[in-house]
Amino acid sequence: MARVKYSSIITDISGSVGGLTFQRNKFGNTVRQKPLPVNSRSLSQYHIRQLITTIQAAWQDLSDEERLQWDRFLDFSGQTIKSSSSVKLSGHSLYLKYQLYRLLAGLSLLTTITYIPMPSACTLSSAAVAANFLQISINAVVTHTEKFFLFSMTTPRQSNQASSPSGLRYMYTVPATAGSFRIEDAYEEAFGVLPPALSTFHYSILTFSMLAPLYSGRLFGKFTFLP
Repeated sequence: MARVKYSSIITDISGSVGGLTFQRNKFGNTVRQKPLPVNSRSLSQYHIRQLITTIQAAWQDLSDEERLQWDRFLDFSGQTIKSSSSVKLSGHSLYLKYQLYRLLAGLSLLTTITYIPMPSACTLSSAAVAANFLQISINAVVTHTEKFFLFSMTTPRQSNQASSPSGLRYMYTVPATAGSFRIEDAYEEAFGVLPPALSTFHYSILTFSMLAPLYSGRLFGKFTFLP
């Protein structure tokens, strides 16, 4: 890192040029070698990027009237950016975020928005484990005509450990019955081996409307695997 002294003509530089990065910090104006980016080529990240590419292409294919539909829906829903409750999302951001969750859940892109209230949030009611079997049950029938959900969980934790989002991995859910879902394949892919019975795990559930780009707050909790 080297300090930089500017002239009366050039009073400030910031950002990267070539292999150098100019910045202002506690040492004053400095220049340093541009850091190499972290390798982020995991399979899950590659999958997400592919989905985002698909969604961006779909957005480009929309007509001006269809894009306006997403912009104006925010007057109804009032969704804001994460860092400020006073700044609304753009229609493009809403489209990208909601459609990504649909594709992750194995659904097709939403093409027509319906102005309806957010359906009730899904909550976990039980979790059972046995040899080559892992199943979760939700508090209500989920038929995908009204809503869908994304479920994430951790490896076993101490039973007295406070619920935490640390270590959560998304689980691909396969319907077993209207309110129950098999997740052993997704769990083994994420963690390598199924958990023992009577162990505790932390989880999160995020619920979405099937007919409108609406989603609940993320619910966090912990549960015990039953034999």
